[in-house]
Amino acid sequence: MQKTKVTLIYWGLSFFVFLALIPWVFHPTAAHYSIQVLTIYGGIVVAFLGGIIWGWEGAPASSKNIWYGVGFSLLGLIASLLTFINLSASLILLILSLQAFLSFEKKNSTYFQANIKYANARNLVTNLVTICCITSLA
Repeated sequence: MQKTKVTLIYWGLSFFVFLALIPWVFHPTAAHYSIQVLTIYGGIVVAFLGGIIWGWEGAPASSKNIWYGVGFSLLGLIASLLTFINLSASLILLILSLQAFLSFEKKNSTYFQANIKYANARNLVTNLVTICCITSLA
């Protein structure tokens, strides 16, 4: 199961990298759309990550964690919707959401704490996606 999770994490990263490279290669119109898609995709990922909190094995089944899950899902939705109003603010919210979830996962997920390969992949990919968002702000 861990191998599958790590593989899917890297596949998800590849789409972020692809979308972040488009502005450097293609016409500015395509660049704008690719950054919007990157932000919407990132919002979907944050919402998904918020939802997986409910299924964490061994995690304290507290209503507090469930509310955190709802909060992260709402942050993902807001980042996606904000894309059409203020793209820069949406990217910044996405960066903050991804880093906040990583910090939350480090502290609260027993799976994260027990599986070093998964933990390393999550750290690396979250930081690389953050770099993709930062370069898209440029």
